[in-house]
Amino acid sequence: MLATLLLSAAVTATSPVFDETQLSGSWAESVNANSVCDGTRRFSRMQLSDDRQKLAIFNDRTWVSKLGETNRFAATVLAETEHSLTLRYDNETRRTASGNLVEWQLIFVAPGVFRWREVHWPEGKVNGVVGVRCAL
Repeated sequence: MLATLLLSAAVTATSPVFDETQLSGSWAESVNANSVCDGTRRFSRMQLSDDRQKLAIFNDRTWVSKLGETNRFAATVLAETEHSLTLRYDNETRRTASGNLVEWQLIFVAPGVFRWREVHWPEGKVNGVVGVRCAL
């Protein structure tokens, strides 16, 4: 029993933990970095729950996406690394070719910059959207 607890503690201590301060601030997304933070863009804020099981994304206005019309998205956190979260949106209906619900990685590629990728895509492939922190 003690050996199991020690092993569990050692694994937890060495597992990369996502630094949630990477989420702070107001974010805008674009397919290019030109004027990404101008006032015509939709801005969002992200918040990781205290138990690190949920990510909430709050938008400053309602908009229509493939997940419906809303100003708030919630996702279940499936995994984390030092610079990424693997997520499944709570109301996800899109499916992969193998029939599984789509899962996403939110990857921070530099301070104040993130990219999205579907988990089933080949390593290194990301979508065209670039997320940029516009304000803390």
